[in-house]
Amino acid sequence: MKRAKHIIARLKEAGFEAYMVGGAVRDYLRGAVPHDIDVATSASPEQVKALFERTIDTGIEHGTVMILIEGQGTEVTTFRTESGYSDNRRPDKVEFVDSLHEDLKRRDFTINAMAMTEQMEIIDPFGGRDDLSAGIIRAVGVPQERFAEDALRMLRAIRFSGQLNFQIDAATKQAIIEHAQRIQSVAMERIKAELDKVMVSPAPHISMGYLIETQLNRFLPSGGLFELDWSGYTAGMDPLSGWFYLLHQNGKAFGAIRGYRFSNQDKKDLQYALEASRLALWDDWVYYSFTERQLTIAQAAVHKTAAVRERRQALPIQSKSELAANGRDLMEWTGKKAGPWLKEWTLHIEKAVVERRLANDKERIKDWFIDEYHRHT
Repeated sequence: MKRAKHIIARLKEAGFEAYMVGGAVRDYLRGAVPHDIDVATSASPEQVKALFERTIDTGIEHGTVMILIEGQGTEVTTFRTESGYSDNRRPDKVEFVDSLHEDLKRRDFTINAMAMTEQMEIIDPFGGRDDLSAGIIRAVGVPQERFAEDALRMLRAIRFSGQLNFQIDAATKQAIIEHAQRIQSVAMERIKAELDKVMVSPAPHISMGYLIETQLNRFLPSGGLFELDWSGYTAGMDPLSGWFYLLHQNGKAFGAIRGYRFSNQDKKDLQYALEASRLALWDDWVYYSFTERQLTIAQAAVHKTAAVRERRQALPIQSKSELAANGRDLMEWTGKKAGPWLKEWTLHIEKAVVERRLANDKERIKDWFIDEYHRHT
């Protein structure tokens, strides 16, 4: 907030209006620590750039410039109005204006349409402070118009309900029901980002309840999978836990949610977490074979209480590279060249060490290997 105040002071010295806006104001009024603090100003992007030494054009066509101070960035956006949302996502026309009120009027919800001066005075033309106190998510102005401008706002309303433990205003909820089909026009990356935030929110069951009640889920990939009891899901820091819960409760494999375009690593972790959840016994080999993230995700579903990190750290080795003997040793001890047998016997040694049937000592591994190798060949 110190940087934002410095930026506002500099803009005001130059004769411009400037305020903190958006989620930072909302969080400040809730007693939470604001993180990404945005500034809105009457100055044009060119005028903003002229006042500060280091800037980045992050969205200059829409009036946004990032100001860098001590390596930290703060986005500064010129007051603007938007019109003509032909794709239900982006404005066809952006017009810079001199009015803070006009700028706030284009925002999504009343709790996000407040501004704050550097003296921490609140400017609240749409009743956001009252809605914040009452725990209500209400669209600014006519909700149908806000959702026609950007269809993702429907999912944002649902996400905020679980993030803030708020109710969605009746008129706003009805508009979501009426416009639910428009969500199909939104890029999947934006949709997944909102759903990821739902998965880590304090009250995801509230968001999922609204998702189903408004039938917005019906217009999402594999939307029927969301229609389950979310009261048993406890959110953590990893959104993948929520996607795992979705698949596990529905008895589905990863392919059922492929449409959300997960990264290769997330796909792998989900698949392995599902595999781990089907194992009746989690022994040392399981804690060794699966990653901490995979086991942590699966843990809640199988009611395991052991601390995953501690169990993994207590293993004799953490990876194959820590074995006291390697493939070259095995070839030397047998006189054989490399081949499929090498991978097979390395795995036998690895498993014996992890399961504490064999000490991770080169001489002991040699004695054990030679004995076992000759018994099986």
